[in-house]
Amino acid sequence: MAASFVAFPSLSMVRKEDFSDTSLIPEAYGRHIVSRCLPPERSPVHCSFSAEPVGSGIRLRFSSRVGGLGGPAMLTHKFFFVDRDETRERFHLVTPDEPEATTDLLILLADSDRDYCHASVYDAENRLLAVHAVVFDRAGRTVPYPFTQRYVSPLGLGRADLEETVDDAGDRVLRFSVGLTGLTGPTPVVLAWQGIGRIVRQELTCTPDRPEAHYDVALDGNPLLACGDWVVIAVDERDRFLAQTLVTLQTAAG
Repeated sequence: MAASFVAFPSLSMVRKEDFSDTSLIPEAYGRHIVSRCLPPERSPVHCSFSAEPVGSGIRLRFSSRVGGLGGPAMLTHKFFFVDRDETRERFHLVTPDEPEATTDLLILLADSDRDYCHASVYDAENRLLAVHAVVFDRAGRTVPYPFTQRYVSPLGLGRADLEETVDDAGDRVLRFSVGLTGLTGPTPVVLAWQGIGRIVRQELTCTPDRPEAHYDVALDGNPLLACGDWVVIAVDERDRFLAQTLVTLQTAAG
């Protein structure tokens, strides 16, 4: 029998407007932190990264420092290598006396001279604290991935939210809803769920009369889900960004 799941938000909804005044992913996503363990106004997280050549690859070093700690806290460094369908995680204990945590990763560069990953910091409840997109090459050079306007959709974005509800059959679902504004005709929009190794895309059409679209993911008896981190994202027909959030799925008790 397929499992039932409960969903916990790791981040509030990031919207295309968050990139209207910045091309930096850490800045845009930093506006949507929902951590209860280390809220950003009390415990800001500052990150740094570097790399050096090692054999046929590199050693990538990622560090996070938490300010204003009132006591010990657990952090997780997560690294998502998108093109490799790979994720790595490290747990760290930080304290007021030792607020910095560092993870070293050995990365093989066999078929390419460069690659990139998302390097993230999560709290003890698996809520995002900070995220960086890091580009690195064989020479050990690193740069942030610039999220310029060419990656952002020009479409007007209205509603964008993720909520647990019930569908017409009375079954529990996680519903991703997106609405477009200023439409003059039928306009495609793609709503997607992404986990490491699995992407589910649904292309829908918004119209002036029906400007909103939604996509339901069943939370009970769904054999196509698994516990872990999922990205929920909306893009236009050219895969340009509209909205995104992160959610953690866990098996329901009982």
